Amino acid sequence: MSDLSKPLYSLTVGEYKELQQQLLQEHSDQFLKNGNNEPSLLEKEEQDIIFMEEVCRLTGYTKPTVYSKISRYQIPVLSRGKPLTFSKKAIIEWIHQGKPHVIDQMAEDYLKTRK
Repeated sequence: MSDLSKPLYSLTVGEYKELQQQLLQEHSDQFLKNGNNEPSLLEKEEQDIIFMEEVCRLTGYTKPTVYSKISRYQIPVLSRGKPLTFSKKAIIEWIHQGKPHVIDQMAEDYLKTRK
């Protein structure tokens, strides 16, 4: 590409592809040069997300029991859509606290913020 001050909307498709290839090459070279062996922040967050099978293994409950606890707000859940997702840290903390009702904890947190 000859003119770097050219606005993005005025690029041809070929110029845009060339620019994208240059950026990708620069980023991949920088990544390889830095030798990033540590997982990124996104990968660390993803490691905390678990699904139904892992929750059953951690708690010792069957799937129907976990489903009933979710519907009664007795177990912490990140998303109630499909697939159900849980935070491994939240489940372990919930177990260590004696498996309290999540709705009770939500009410306590709400009351603390209202003071």
